[in-house]
Amino acid sequence: MTRIPQLTEIKKLREELNISQRQLAKQCGIPSSFLSMIENPKNDTKPSYDVLVRIFQVLDEHSQKNLDKLTTAQKIYKKHLVSARKSDYAEDIIKIMHEKDYSQIPVLEGNGCIGIVTENSLVKFLQDRKHKPMTVTKVKDVMASPPIIIDIHTKVTENLLSLFVDSKCLLVSENAKIVGLITKIDAIRGLMKR
Repeated sequence: MTRIPQLTEIKKLREELNISQRQLAKQCGIPSSFLSMIENPKNDTKPSYDVLVRIFQVLDEHSQKNLDKLTTAQKIYKKHLVSARKSDYAEDIIKIMHEKDYSQIPVLEGNGCIGIVTENSLVKFLQDRKHKPMTVTKVKDVMASPPIIIDIHTKVTENLLSLFVDSKCLLVSENAKIVGLITKIDAIRGLMKR
């Protein structure tokens, strides 16, 4: 079922796209005073279906142009992905994390990710008083659930930041193969380039 936009969304969308009332009215072929009445929630102006379609088509065209200018994951992801296997020793992965100053390392199997070793997952493991010595502990014992995977062509928007709520990084895939990762700071820098 198609969602029908509300009249109250017109002003919000127009302002987000940085379009003046006069510009939008001109592109829609309507007087700017009429657009002003449509945008005013206290007004009881009900535009025709044709006018509404024109307004939302113009807003959609502007929105699409802005999307085309956005940075994609391809431009900001870390390409030299350091990964682990579930059979690796945790001690070796900790050394790599320390040497390279990484806070997480994905655990790959085939072309996919089956988990991630993070500073938090290591602390959680070490807090268990019954844990094995790290010299014999395998990565599979210390890894957490895998992070979210996004496509290499994903646009970097504010919505991308919401994916970091439960994860410190996002994995990037190309043709169903994990090719790199994006950290929170990578995403923030990508947004700042806009």
